[in-house]
Amino acid sequence: MSREVTVWAPATVANLNVGFDALGCALSCPGERMIVRTTETPGEVRIRSVHGASLDLNADRNIASVAAKSLLQAMGNPCGLELELFKDIKPGSGIGSSAASASGAVVAVNELLNAGLRPEELLPFALDGEQLASGARHADNVAPALLGGLVLCPPEGAPLSIPMPFDWHLVILHPQIEIRTADARGALPEMVPLSDAAAQSAWMGAFVAACHEGDSERALFSLEDLLVTPHRQGLIPHFEQMKQAALRAGARAGGISGSGPSTFWIAKDAQDAQSVGDSLEVCMTENAVPYHIHHAQIAPQGAHIVQ
Repeated sequence: MSREVTVWAPATVANLNVGFDALGCALSCPGERMIVRTTETPGEVRIRSVHGASLDLNADRNIASVAAKSLLQAMGNPCGLELELFKDIKPGSGIGSSAASASGAVVAVNELLNAGLRPEELLPFALDGEQLASGARHADNVAPALLGGLVLCPPEGAPLSIPMPFDWHLVILHPQIEIRTADARGALPEMVPLSDAAAQSAWMGAFVAACHEGDSERALFSLEDLLVTPHRQGLIPHFEQMKQAALRAGARAGGISGSGPSTFWIAKDAQDAQSVGDSLEVCMTENAVPYHIHHAQIAPQGAHIVQ
């Protein structure tokens, strides 16, 4: 008899200025919902439908189905799978659309097969899907999508959850433009001055220490990006204007989410966040740039089964 589960997976912000390819957080919204069913054909994975985005229905070219198939094979292919995706995270937005698909798929399969794997044990299978999207196995989106909260991904070993005792409010601005990941990577220099690398490491250390100490002001002050944003901001039209608008309205820090085009702006309360969102809307309207805005907080829970 066929079984069915529904899973929800969060959008994510990667890098967070100080942690290029290493730091990310889960967002309370937007998210991706996915329905996964077992079928009677062992090892077969198929996409029934995708809602909210135009994605490939071929199971070998879809991130969710590739991740699901990876875990299914590891479990001995006891059944087949059928996936139905509901995309509220726009592909190419820079807030972890592919990571949500990959993490949601493996959480669903883990539940359907009663595999009992922990989120960190699901990470390699989710990365098989993420690799299809980005060509690399960077976990800074997938790890927080699975674990929730704020996550640090070291060069070796399991991801590390970092305490986030702050009631931060994030405003996510998604201008409706396309930035290819290859272009975002190509904008970065292969070598940077030693002084910049040393300073960036110090800011990263200060941020992590502030999180462990529960020092919100110090954590916000530490979100300095010396290596990535200066080179990528030219890919996002009106970036400096939106930055100034956000800061004047009450944002305490912000930057580019992942490789863009979305940007994130952190406020200390809901009122300031609303002011930041309003100012960014004015900025985008004045420049005739279509956009989406999301108001979110850091989600303590990653991809999980819902009723």
